[in-house]
Amino acid sequence: MVRSRSGVPWPHAWPWVQVVVVGLAVALVAIEPAPLLPVARAVGALCERYPVLALVANHAPPLSLALLLSLAGCALLAGSWAGMIGLVATLRFNRRLRRGTRPTPHRVVRIAENLGLASRLTYLADPGPMACCYGFVRPRIAVTAGLTHRLDNEELTAALGHEREHLRRRDPLRYLLVDVLAAAAFMVPVVPVLRERLRTRTELSADRAALAVASRGALAGALLAVIRPAQIPPGIAGLTSTDTRIAQLSGQPQLPPIPARAVVASLGLAGVIVLAMADLAASADLVRMVCPFCSWLQ
Repeated sequence: MVRSRSGVPWPHAWPWVQVVVVGLAVALVAIEPAPLLPVARAVGALCERYPVLALVANHAPPLSLALLLSLAGCALLAGSWAGMIGLVATLRFNRRLRRGTRPTPHRVVRIAENLGLASRLTYLADPGPMACCYGFVRPRIAVTAGLTHRLDNEELTAALGHEREHLRRRDPLRYLLVDVLAAAAFMVPVVPVLRERLRTRTELSADRAALAVASRGALAGALLAVIRPAQIPPGIAGLTSTDTRIAQLSGQPQLPPIPARAVVASLGLAGVIVLAMADLAASADLVRMVCPFCSWLQ
């Protein structure tokens, strides 16, 4: 893993860099709001064209509204970009799965039929151990020869039972949407932690569904087989082995903790934005200059 000069892994250091950059940018805009004037004037032009929007302008200071719209625009761009990249990667991965489909061995077919998955199973002649749920409209379950050869019947039942829960909940689509929303909220340090907790809850729920059709030992064996999972894109719900899932099997379920620093930093950033909006709203001369509809200042 790449590390910063301070020794902090970049995936953990980067959100803090974002907080500092966004906080400084918001503070500088509050001091010198010139970059917001085009946005505020555009809002004024919309109010002139669509008078109903003037009702909003009468209650929302235009520069404060311009700041919010600018931040929302950044979030929309980040979310759209992440969604496009994730969708393309997922569709390519799904296409590779479909192209690699091979006839399913009788043993695997029999287990899939017992779980009601015979028509939704894709078998791959890949030596790597992998099982995943893929597809947005009509999800399917893919399993590799490398995994089926490593697992006995009960362990394979546990693996397919886990993926069946992902299929029932349409988790591939949910995972992609969650990643898009997390990317849109890239400014908030606590969001990646919340995303990870949501994914963990989903995986633990799928594990509990697997335990309804197999023993704890069988599920543990399936997790052990995928201790080093393949790289998969956002819109895929794959079978992976994590400390949290192993802890649930030992009777000690737990979720990833929410670091206090992430919460404090997120609240601090929200505070900077609120203070900046209040300062911009107090600039009466600027408000009159960009918004003739704001009669509440007269």
